Amino acid sequence: MDRILPGSIIIVGVIGLLILMALGWRARGRRQSALSTAAVPADELLGELRVAVTGLYVSTTTAGAPLDRVTLPGLGFRGRAAVSVFDAGVVVAVTGEPQVFVGADRIRSVGTSTWTIDRVVEAGGLVRLDWILESESPTPSADVESFFRIENPEQSSRLIEAITALTPSHGPANPDQEGSLA
Repeated sequence: MDRILPGSIIIVGVIGLLILMALGWRARGRRQSALSTAAVPADELLGELRVAVTGLYVSTTTAGAPLDRVTLPGLGFRGRAAVSVFDAGVVVAVTGEPQVFVGADRIRSVGTSTWTIDRVVEAGGLVRLDWILESESPTPSADVESFFRIENPEQSSRLIEAITALTPSHGPANPDQEGSLA
């Protein structure tokens, strides 16, 4: 009987925290509701497959704010993923989520990173794709960074080379770009 009151208080506290987490996730989704991902084009419009790799999709965050997660369908949850680079752009297929297409004209740069929300790895252990997320007007488009943990370092290099080849007009990739904690 002496443990019922403290146990009840802990259970109510945990339930309260779960409710607050759910409300926070929904609020973030509402704030990002004007942003959208492009539909994956038909196979004939994608062009030639340049490289396809598998690994772990870690997150997509607002550029320069590595703790601000993007919650759009296909980008909100971490999971196993296939990343395919075509002539037209990059297709990200996270298991159980809708595919996301990043057109070549929306890619800003590609490189490596050491950390993002939910993940810290060895130096250069994450592939970072910097791109522009579409938006409905009048909301401006958003610069975002997507992070992938590719199992094989050789595949990471091939992925970075293939994406860099899509964006020669944007200048060289910044392979060691890191977000700041501030």
